[in-house]
Amino acid sequence: MPLDEYRRKRDARRTPEPVPDDTAGPDGPGDRFVVQEHHATALHWDLRLERDGVLASWAVPKGLPTDSETVRMAVRTEDHPLEYLDFHGEIPRGEYGGGRMTVWDAGRYDTEKWTEREVAFVLHGDRARGRYVLLHRPGERENRWLLRRTREQPDPGDEAGDPLPRDPVLAVPTPAGSLPTGDGWRVRPVFGGRRVLVRVDGGRLTLRPVDADGVPGDPIDTPAGLRDLGPALGAGGHLLDAELTERGELWVADVLHTGGRDVRTRPLGERRVLLEALPLEGPHRRAAPLYPNAPGLLEAVSSQGLPGLLAVREGSAYPGPDDASGDWREVRLGRARHESGTTRDDAARTTRHDVTRSTTGRGAAGSATRRSGSGTGRSGHDGYRRAALSNPDKVLYPATGTTKADVLAHYLAVAEAMLPHVESRPATLKRWPDGVEGPSFFEKNVSRHAPPWIRTARVGTPGGRSESADFAVLTDVEGLAWAANLAALELHVPQWRLGRRDGRHPPDRVVFDLDPGEGTSVVDCCRVARWLADLLDGLGLPVYPSTSGGKGMQLYLPVRVTEPERTSEFAREVAERLAAEHPREVVAVMTKARRRGKVFVDWSQNNTAKTTIASYSLRGRERPTVATPVTWDEVDACRDPEDLVFTCADLPARLDTHGDLMRPLLDTGGFRLPRSGAVADLPR
Repeated sequence: MPLDEYRRKRDARRTPEPVPDDTAGPDGPGDRFVVQEHHATALHWDLRLERDGVLASWAVPKGLPTDSETVRMAVRTEDHPLEYLDFHGEIPRGEYGGGRMTVWDAGRYDTEKWTEREVAFVLHGDRARGRYVLLHRPGERENRWLLRRTREQPDPGDEAGDPLPRDPVLAVPTPAGSLPTGDGWRVRPVFGGRRVLVRVDGGRLTLRPVDADGVPGDPIDTPAGLRDLGPALGAGGHLLDAELTERGELWVADVLHTGGRDVRTRPLGERRVLLEALPLEGPHRRAAPLYPNAPGLLEAVSSQGLPGLLAVREGSAYPGPDDASGDWREVRLGRARHESGTTRDDAARTTRHDVTRSTTGRGAAGSATRRSGSGTGRSGHDGYRRAALSNPDKVLYPATGTTKADVLAHYLAVAEAMLPHVESRPATLKRWPDGVEGPSFFEKNVSRHAPPWIRTARVGTPGGRSESADFAVLTDVEGLAWAANLAALELHVPQWRLGRRDGRHPPDRVVFDLDPGEGTSVVDCCRVARWLADLLDGLGLPVYPSTSGGKGMQLYLPVRVTEPERTSEFAREVAERLAAEHPREVVAVMTKARRRGKVFVDWSQNNTAKTTIASYSLRGRERPTVATPVTWDEVDACRDPEDLVFTCADLPARLDTHGDLMRPLLDTGGFRLPRSGAVADLPR
């Protein structure tokens, strides 16, 4: 049946989505489309085209392109019923596709070509108009498509937009001793923060500090209070000229690109109208105020402790890198007070990042000092803020040439997704000081060498060399960088969190570790994973899959328990039920002789004394593979072990496409486990 996959993934009792029965759905003209903005685990836009009585569907992570040079990834998903054309609402967290969905645009479309590898169509909507092509390249994964807007458009009025510039240079104002005279100027205050280029592409936000010449540097971490800005601005591209204060407040002063258009040549008044139309108002962000030039402004700004004013000539375009900047004039107040309470002159002398340089062959040891207005806290291969990186060119994975600097780059790239899963859990480090071809060791007690800014927690270690150990608790990017410098390629954490005063909370996760025995592979694990998921679905419990970065995979279930041993008991009941139902494929005991040709469902990983590889951690294998969360579509489609092998080079694009697929573990609040014996009572 055409909608079997759609129905299998949804429970009409738990989701407001239309779940039609096996009978045929409503007839339609066959030319309708809808684009839905979907705030699921990762923000994306769902493109649905009516075809043969269903809606052929693609998930487009960054939305439809507005210009002909940009190519978007589009992931083919299951067909949807026609009733989905006007669906909007909140899909409960924990359900498939959980999150808010709204109709971004809808209308009719013309089909120009429809084959297994190419779909060409023309949209006639309010926001989405013009000719687009979906392409599936030979050799690419079955659900991986590309979406682009064609250069030639059937309607001259549907001309393509401007591509989002990669590295625009921000305007550099001319220093001035006083404000210009006359009423042909607009004036805004300067807040003493870092000037940043704000880039939003398909709901993804990056902040890049600029130097004195207006050139953007490397992206910096987005403050927590600003993480909703990308989704708020939504599809399409935006480039904004802004200032980021030390308190994480963003003052947006000008707009360079919005609505698929480069607006730098437009006069100040038009750009201001476009800026004020954007959803910028929030607790930590707003448009910078712009005032008519009037007497007393300088004194008013000085009395508020702000460091200066910027005057912009009315009617002027946004200055380019080669343009004279006489239309932008900045007046600095040399003794204005900074946010910290020090004077600006003092702040310029004392504000610096603690990036400790090591002797790397690129220069002598010392300290890198940068003013807060231009530094990012990162110094090339040397480390990240307080964390030093020694021997950055040391090869840790000889087969691929992956260096310690590459390991650091991986952990910086995945930090935003990874940290919420490890930040309250004591970490066991597995270190390879001489690379993966050398010896390795597990390290729990880091008290002898951890710097004072690394959080540690004293945790009992039953069966260990001592009664307790001081474990590292990695709470921020600097902690990940510190671990990378130790060649701690693998990070292992338990299924429970630390509470106040480092006390243990009961477990908040159940993990099912699927370990393929001799003669089996992750392909067999995927089949067992689906059986396990279907079994738990009968109890209303969702599980979320991840590769182990090795041969097997894990399934995670967010839970809420009061007795720590209950998670291990429950996992054992599930493993034994699967082994009873599939005795030729599944085993629930650890004895290696009994695991040959079968998948071992290791329930013992839920013992509170044990740990599991953390999501997004590297593995100490021949290649720099990563424990990577995956979708159920990828699990079901796995036919070769390489289908679910991901290395550190793959993770940035995956996070860009899927976001954190383990996010539901944090958002659901946990499910209560059924009574003991409930698994055995499920119908076979």
